[in-house]
Amino acid sequence: MKRAILATLLVVCPALPALAANLEFSANGEVEYDDNVFRSERNKEDDVLFRLRPGLRIYEDHGDDLNFSAGYEAPVEFSIHNSSELNDVDHIGSGIFDYHVNNKVDVFGSESYGYLRSTLRQPDVNTQAQALEPGTLEFNDQRDRVKTNDASLGMNYHFSPRTVGRAIASSSFFDSTRQDRARVWSVSGSADALYKLTLKHQVGGGAGYTYQDFGDRQDISGSHTNTYRVFGSWRWTATPTLSLDLSVGPAYLETEQDDASRVRTEPTFPFSLLPSATVSGFFDKNGNDLFNSATPDHSDNVGVIGQGSVLLSSLNTVQGSNCGQINGTPVASLCNGNVIIDSNTDPVAVNEVTSSSIPVTNLNPGGKRDREFTGFVDLVLTQRWSPNLATALRYSRQQGDASGLGGTAIVDAVSLSNTWDFAERWQLAIRGDWARRQSAFDIAQTYDSLTAQTLASPGGSVPLAARTGSAFNSTRNVDIDTDSWGVGGRITHQLFKTTSIYVQARYSEQDSKTNSLGSDSDFENFLATFGVRHVFEPIPLW
Repeated sequence: MKRAILATLLVVCPALPALAANLEFSANGEVEYDDNVFRSERNKEDDVLFRLRPGLRIYEDHGDDLNFSAGYEAPVEFSIHNSSELNDVDHIGSGIFDYHVNNKVDVFGSESYGYLRSTLRQPDVNTQAQALEPGTLEFNDQRDRVKTNDASLGMNYHFSPRTVGRAIASSSFFDSTRQDRARVWSVSGSADALYKLTLKHQVGGGAGYTYQDFGDRQDISGSHTNTYRVFGSWRWTATPTLSLDLSVGPAYLETEQDDASRVRTEPTFPFSLLPSATVSGFFDKNGNDLFNSATPDHSDNVGVIGQGSVLLSSLNTVQGSNCGQINGTPVASLCNGNVIIDSNTDPVAVNEVTSSSIPVTNLNPGGKRDREFTGFVDLVLTQRWSPNLATALRYSRQQGDASGLGGTAIVDAVSLSNTWDFAERWQLAIRGDWARRQSAFDIAQTYDSLTAQTLASPGGSVPLAARTGSAFNSTRNVDIDTDSWGVGGRITHQLFKTTSIYVQARYSEQDSKTNSLGSDSDFENFLATFGVRHVFEPIPLW
């Protein structure tokens, strides 16, 4: 972690012997009401959070040739009701630089690093409308630890007063502590050129390549995707206050998934009913019967045994002939699954037999290979209504990683932002986001075949739901199909030159197709935040 933060500081300061540089300290304090602190679909828990955000920054923003900024923040969060789970410290490093080499060449770069838990990853409501960022709502991580790192390095080359070429190389990294998330690393490069056709129109085109690598996650083997795209560009300055930027073109994606293990050893599952009995029930991973428990824990995925043999994949899908009902509502034949333990089973016997295991042979371990033709789009429309009011609308269709859910996704995203300086020292910012993520390819997921049988244990004979010793890979219902959206507003008042206060409210929602990957992360959430920010007078360094 420290190494990544140090790299962030170094990459943006390649020439510290510049004419000037300043050191700036800042402090930010917030109190926040969160009506769903763990972003769960059921059993929501609200809480009041206090957050301190100390930070420092080294920058030069008035340099002749070199301008840069490198900063570090350490948000510290305290919770009133969930202190043991939410009190934590995050680490955020970011930096940018641009260097004017000569009249033809400009070099620029950026990097952002995050080691996050308390600060959930969502777009900043205060994003300036005239420079709207492409960030959209992420698949929720339920306050598990997440590491992210995004970096880019590029160059502009002025062939002539009318023609500008650009080349950019970038990389991204994502890693979560969740078992149902894969580590994702990607690297990409693109080159394009714009020609100034008239005072209002610029046209051009380019090409790009992206390599995306997904590590293994629970029940889904890793994969890698190669993406090739070409595109045309158009920049239209309709009026001095209205502009349109458009980049659109076809893309070709090819993916190859690693094969699953052919043979592995897995534990058996204790169960209280006789092996010959017809079993139908819902149990959470702690062994609580969801039908009979006074306080069923619906936040856990549930397991099912139907009539005869069934298919079970931990945290994924179970197919049985009788999935039963929850609260009187019939459940379809495909149900979310987890380790099956009946609450009536002797806890001592359960502990004794959980070490029992059985070899499992995968009858179809082959991963999927596929290719896809699609189109990518990036459109930004900006309008400055007055010196104090600006609006920006962005639509993009791009390749994404869906926070490591299980393979490449295609993301359609729309963002709308407004900023309005409606009075002296007062600003209102409003932002809305919508995103749809869908799998680009079918990804194979491993399912195990189960039957009920009695196995001996040190504590006696205990009925178990044991694997038959066979498994297979399937693409049935193994996809990503999720909609997420959010809307928020923020009012900021500049008390003094370096001190501001703000009030912010945001509502977010995520909804996935039943049984698709990501459905266990669905949530609704409302946040209300009051904060104070102070920036100390900069200290000249040289």
